Amino acid sequence: MDGQDKVSSLDACIKCSACTALCPVAAVYPSFPGPKSLGPDAERFRLEGIATYTRYLKDCSNCKTCEVTCPSGVRITDMILRAREMALQEGQTGGKDRRRRVRDRILGRAEYLGRLGTVFPNLTNEMLKLSFLRGGLENALGISRYAPLPAYKPKFKPTKNTSPANSKQVVYFPGCFVTYNDSLTGLAVVRVLEHQGYDVIVPAFGCCGVPLQANGEFEGARKNVRKNLSLLNPYLQAGIPVITSCTSCSLALKEEYPKSRVPGGELIGQQTYDLFEFLWFLHERGELKKDFQEVTVSLGYHAPCHLKAQGIGIPSLRLLRLIPGVQVTNLDSECCGLSGSYGYKREKYPLAMEIGGPLFARVQAGVTNREFQSIITECGGCQVQIQHGSGIEIKHPIWIFLKAYGLSLT
Repeated sequence: MDGQDKVSSLDACIKCSACTALCPVAAVYPSFPGPKSLGPDAERFRLEGIATYTRYLKDCSNCKTCEVTCPSGVRITDMILRAREMALQEGQTGGKDRRRRVRDRILGRAEYLGRLGTVFPNLTNEMLKLSFLRGGLENALGISRYAPLPAYKPKFKPTKNTSPANSKQVVYFPGCFVTYNDSLTGLAVVRVLEHQGYDVIVPAFGCCGVPLQANGEFEGARKNVRKNLSLLNPYLQAGIPVITSCTSCSLALKEEYPKSRVPGGELIGQQTYDLFEFLWFLHERGELKKDFQEVTVSLGYHAPCHLKAQGIGIPSLRLLRLIPGVQVTNLDSECCGLSGSYGYKREKYPLAMEIGGPLFARVQAGVTNREFQSIITECGGCQVQIQHGSGIEIKHPIWIFLKAYGLSLT
């Protein structure tokens, strides 16, 4: 975004403060000035080279609720992230922040942690349950001893059921959570796409870059974008759709990757689909397989913040209602509070739990009152946080489709 574009975006802000009124962080943290103050208000000073107070920039969770709320389409979190990067470049950090930077570098490298954690996943999971280890991580690095670190599973390695003569292909971008923490969900995604008649291509992608960006590793995030785009470009040039089952990954591929001026960046925004966005697209074209078996289940559904930010509605909810026997209730809920690695940090964990409190209570009440039996959501982080806060098991919606189609993972 050049200077003129920045000014135009600022001019679009009508100072209505809707973004701050609905910001989940501002709702539980009275000292937080809110997205309007940190974004459009402070951006005018920054553009004039006038120093602004940077303390609260790191308290933004990057949930993008402000951008969903803004009636003028102002890219508020983009401004806040740019300001954070500028502050880091200028060394505007204190003594405590140096230790936290080490912590943030570790949390930002989800794929490195995943590679290590999946070597001996069962041993890793047992070690992460040890109270003295969690206490040590909190004292040394500031990773909350209470935060719900996701369990590691064997690394996602999809089997190839391809047909040389098949002209229908999609590229699957699994994301770090599926790759290292939930490989079976990744296999379920592949099976459902194959059931639609597609060969599923899974290149050796790295992290989408969102965890790096959220933890201040901006150049590392850009490096990952370039690496992934180099893998994607041949498929993009061939017009092959890119599918991801993680809402944060799909948002990044649609909004962040086009900013990269490397081959493929000009195409990826138009060729990337959220998994259920793609399946709904097939439904609208009359191509979705509807050989559903009845699945008698009542579900509560949580829409992730990064799905809302894509402006595509809730396609999984519409598709679930096509399956005989499925009853699904939209919880119409706000942020779960975790926001990627935000809620893992010692100083942020209480905020994350308070942000997610109303959602946890809604889930518990719905199950207790038998309004629904279980909870579904696309976001792996939301799954971990809601289960942590409510005690109710939660899964990705693709499992309902796998069952409805009568498919197995083998």
